[in-house]
Amino acid sequence: MSYNRLFIVLLISIISIASPINSESSSQIVHEKYDMTKVVHDASARISLVKKLNEISDPEIWSLIDELDSFSGKNLSPLLTEILRKNDSSDKCVEDLLYTFENLLPVGGWGAKMLDSYAKPERGIFQGNLHWLGDFNECVGVYAPKKTTESNSTVGDFRGQYCTLTVTVHIKNTSLPLSIGTCLPDSCHPPSGNILLENQTGFRHIGKSANPIFTDVKLTCQPKFEKFTAAAICVILLLSVFIFLATVGSLITAYEHFAKIEVNRQFISTTGFASGKPVNGDIDRQSMHGDDDDSPTLGYTRKIASLPAWLERVKPFFNCFCIFTNGAKLLDTSNAEGQLPCLHGIRFLSLSWVIVCHTYAFVISYVRNMGEILPAVDTWSFQIIMNGYYSVDSFFLLSGFLLAYLFFEVAAKNNGKVPWLYFYIHRYVRLTPVYMIMLGFQTTIFPYMGSGPFWPPYEIDKNCGQYWWRNLLYINNFYDAAEMCVGWSWYLANDMQFFVISPIILIALWRKPVIGYAILAWLLNATTTINFVISYQYKLAAGLGNLLVSDQPQTFMAGIWMDFFNMIYTKPYTRISPYLVGIALAYYLYKRRESACGKNSLVTLSIGWLISSGIVLACMFGLFHRHMSVLEMSFYNAFNRTCYAGGLAWVIYVCLTGQGGVVNKILSFKLFIPLSRLTYCAYLVHPIVMYTLYWSMKSMIEFSHFAMVIYFLGFLVLSYGVAFITSLLFESPVIRLDKLVRNKLTKT
Repeated sequence: MSYNRLFIVLLISIISIASPINSESSSQIVHEKYDMTKVVHDASARISLVKKLNEISDPEIWSLIDELDSFSGKNLSPLLTEILRKNDSSDKCVEDLLYTFENLLPVGGWGAKMLDSYAKPERGIFQGNLHWLGDFNECVGVYAPKKTTESNSTVGDFRGQYCTLTVTVHIKNTSLPLSIGTCLPDSCHPPSGNILLENQTGFRHIGKSANPIFTDVKLTCQPKFEKFTAAAICVILLLSVFIFLATVGSLITAYEHFAKIEVNRQFISTTGFASGKPVNGDIDRQSMHGDDDDSPTLGYTRKIASLPAWLERVKPFFNCFCIFTNGAKLLDTSNAEGQLPCLHGIRFLSLSWVIVCHTYAFVISYVRNMGEILPAVDTWSFQIIMNGYYSVDSFFLLSGFLLAYLFFEVAAKNNGKVPWLYFYIHRYVRLTPVYMIMLGFQTTIFPYMGSGPFWPPYEIDKNCGQYWWRNLLYINNFYDAAEMCVGWSWYLANDMQFFVISPIILIALWRKPVIGYAILAWLLNATTTINFVISYQYKLAAGLGNLLVSDQPQTFMAGIWMDFFNMIYTKPYTRISPYLVGIALAYYLYKRRESACGKNSLVTLSIGWLISSGIVLACMFGLFHRHMSVLEMSFYNAFNRTCYAGGLAWVIYVCLTGQGGVVNKILSFKLFIPLSRLTYCAYLVHPIVMYTLYWSMKSMIEFSHFAMVIYFLGFLVLSYGVAFITSLLFESPVIRLDKLVRNKLTKT
């Protein structure tokens, strides 16, 4: 039972990140960026491996260890030579390999380093550690000098090339995958990246038993760095355009800033006293925002050297890209009138929750001590991580609430008139450019930015190359996870789809509240029913937090969790309830403000806190080690998101009505304001930050909660740092351009 539970931990972690992870298969390490089906299959294979190792008898274990000790670089040389001789079209490859093994001395020489970089048997075999990486950097850093042989042929003049030899270890009825890092000359060019040995005669050189237990040999080499593709060049050019515009806009602002300082200095030296206009910090603040100041003071006219006429005309355009202006706006911690300060804290903490969950999820494929994960995560407190998908429901709630809140504000000022065409255009323009830039960067440029045993090949992800248009139209969540480009973008598709249908609800609530209530009730009832029917029909597990499911085989459970992901987790008709709760909350607060209601009594507040806290805690921890029938699991899946959203809605309500006390003070902390502005970009880039670390690793990770906390804090800081640069260069300019165009159109 414990292995099934460990397998569920792996699947929950994978599914909760909504994007596949690189993993090692049973036969080889292959990078499949966003193939959810393969990832779940590989997770099943890894936990099955741990289970098999613990079922092997003691004599067989010692026999296995004795055989594995034979896998040294020197013992592998005959096998590698035979593989390459039979499969590689280049004679130089085999000659260079033989040249390597003939030059193992002196110690510390290039030949010894090449052999030393080979993987050796490692500790933790019983914990599933049959993936031995070797030393990647030592391998690729080797250079073999050129040499002419007695037959006048040339050998050497090559560098090390990191490869992975995978074999299958057979013990009775058990088959175990073994991956061994090796180092070959880069003159070897395996066809299509793989070399397959059909006849296993090479294994007569390895092992100590009369009947070798190793079969199914495959050799996979890391591809060399290739030239940028046409798509990568196009993305680089696009990024360069943004950087150029940011440079020009910033230089214009900097020029005007220092020109004003110089004029003010001349004014003081000429008149003998300071002007009545703002100086120092005030001048800095004004000039960095492009304010003009040519007003006369005490008979002295301060003139700033003017820009060329054509540049003056286009200055508003370039100013949209100014990093000084955009940076000041992003980092501003002041609470403007009409802001809802507590929402900044909720937004930042929700994304932090996402990142900590992803930290645990992404690491699964790189853990050395797989068998030790279950005791570490099968705890009551770890349910916060296991149920991390509620963090996305927090975003859906905030999105629905803010949309409705702003709609009612605008409708009240304009007598119900709302520019619906701009309503949609603004939303699309606000989200899409930086989203597509991230997608293009991640798909075309990112593969060239690192190296290592886990680093992907230098090629465009097949899903993104073929299905990127689905992301552009925000419909990618309607397709199978195996076809998804940028796996975590399913949330953006859902949010956009909710936004598209929201005017139906908002207009009804504004004009005919009874009809609006009816639509809200009908949609809530519909999504609840759909969740229940799908869960009951396909016998889906309750949420993602219940480890104790059934004693079915791992392959069966993998199918159940993939069904959950494809049928419930990513679909708008199953995830809309928090969005609807947010709209209902916004309308209630609008009507409450209209009627000038006073504060709630202490009794009402106490009961509200008890109920909301109880609901959220039940959603979060109620399934721990709980056996449930199909009917119970279906009811849970039908109501859990609505209940969680209701509990969080209470927190927003009391904070915005001035009754939140210390909770409101914490959530309204000023530091959360700029962090909240960066949340969208941080959500887009944080998986790329994580992949950069994990794919660059040269050794497996020792899992522990302390290590995960360190990783989480690093990912959090780096993600927001990258998000700041992304917003500064790409998101903020587009937002300001949208506003500039809108102002121009309204004036005309």
